[in-house]
Amino acid sequence: MKIALAMITKTLDTDEHLCKFIDNAAKYGHNLDCAIVAYSHRLDHSAAENISKKIPFISLNVTAPDFCTEEFRRRDISEKTTKTLLHCPVDTKTQEIVPYGYNRTVVLLEALLRGVEVLIFVDSDVFPSVLMNTPNGPQTEEVDFFGAHIKHLNAGFQVTTCEYSGYNILPPAVFDGMQNLLGGLNKADMTEYWQSSKDHNCLITQPAGSLGQRSKCSDFEGVRSELCTKILGGNVAIKLSAFSQLPPFFSTYYTVGKELFLGRGEDTILSAAIAEKGIRCAKTGIYPMHDTYKNYPARPDLRCDPATQERFFYACTGWIGRNPFLSHIESADSQSVRTQQREMLVQGSRALARYTSNPRFLCLEENFDISWDNLERYIYEYENILEAWEEFRKKGGVF
Repeated sequence: MKIALAMITKTLDTDEHLCKFIDNAAKYGHNLDCAIVAYSHRLDHSAAENISKKIPFISLNVTAPDFCTEEFRRRDISEKTTKTLLHCPVDTKTQEIVPYGYNRTVVLLEALLRGVEVLIFVDSDVFPSVLMNTPNGPQTEEVDFFGAHIKHLNAGFQVTTCEYSGYNILPPAVFDGMQNLLGGLNKADMTEYWQSSKDHNCLITQPAGSLGQRSKCSDFEGVRSELCTKILGGNVAIKLSAFSQLPPFFSTYYTVGKELFLGRGEDTILSAAIAEKGIRCAKTGIYPMHDTYKNYPARPDLRCDPATQERFFYACTGWIGRNPFLSHIESADSQSVRTQQREMLVQGSRALARYTSNPRFLCLEENFDISWDNLERYIYEYENILEAWEEFRKKGGVF
C-alpha cells in the first residue's frame, strides 16, 4: 500500500510535531511514502526542509493548489468542477481560517491524483502516544500508532479510527443547565458523562489491558477489531478506493457580524455516508493523546480560566455551525429540531454565562439563529460539491 501521512493547519511553523509521527513510523518499521501538509496562510521553509530530509514531503497551499489544478486541466475536468472543488470558499486575505471540509478535500484530491492508496490524517494537537493510568498517575507512553491502523486495513477494513486519550472537549464543570446546553448543541448523549465530571475530570485514558501484554503495542496481542460508524478527523486512516462510493469531506461556515465561524463535523458528516454505504470501519484500539487545550497536564478550568472558556466557546459555535446540515442529512424534521434545540440552547447558554461570569456565551443564541438561517446555503453548496465530485469520479481516472 502506498501510504501518505496528512495534516491540515493554518501555518506550518515547526517540523517538530509531524516529525514525531514520521519517527514513530520508522521506529516500528512502517514505510510512509510521503507526508502531505495542507496550509492556508504560512509555511516555514526551514521546517519543510527538515521534514523533507526524513520523507518525501508535499506542502500544499490550499488557496492555490497548483498540482491539482493542473491535473484537473490535463484530465479535461470542467472549470465549474475545478472551481467547486479547488477554490477556497473564503477570502484568506481577510479571514484567518478556512473551512475544515475544504482543507481535507484538497488533501484528498492531492493524494488521489498522486496515486496514494491510504491516507492517514492526524491533527496538530494529536500525538503518537497514549495516556496510560499508572500507580504514579496518568503518564504518556509512545505506541505503534501506524501499526494499529495498518493491522486493521490489512484485515480488510476500509476505514480505521479511534477515540482520543487526554482531556475531552467538554471541560470539567458543574452547573444547573448543563443538560439544556448539551441538548441545544445536539450533544445530549454526553449529558450523563459531563454531569459526572467531578468524578473523572473529563480525562480519558487508554483502556486498561487494551494494549495487550506488551505496553508498547508492538504485536497487538489482545487488540480486537471493533466495528464503528463514527470517525475522528484527527485520527483516521482511509483506503482511498472507498471514495469511489463516498462523497468528499464537507463542513459549513457562517458569519456573525464581521467574524467568520467554522462549523465542526466534517468527520461526522462523512461518518453518516460511511454508515449509509456500508463501508467497513474499525476502531484501532489505540487512543492517541490529544492535547485538547494545548496545556496538558493542566486541568481545564471552565469557570475561571479565560483560555478554557475561549476554546469551549469556539467548540460550541462549531457544533452550532454543524447542526442544521446534520439535521438535514439525517432526514429529521429540521424546523422542529431547530425549535427544540433553540429553546434548550437559550436556557443552557444563559446558565453557562452565569457559571463562567462570561457574557460572551450569550452570543451563542445569535450564532444559532444565523447558522440555521444559512441552512439552504449549506444544502446548495453540498449539492454542488456532490455534482462536481461525480464528474471527478468519471474523468479523474483514479478509481
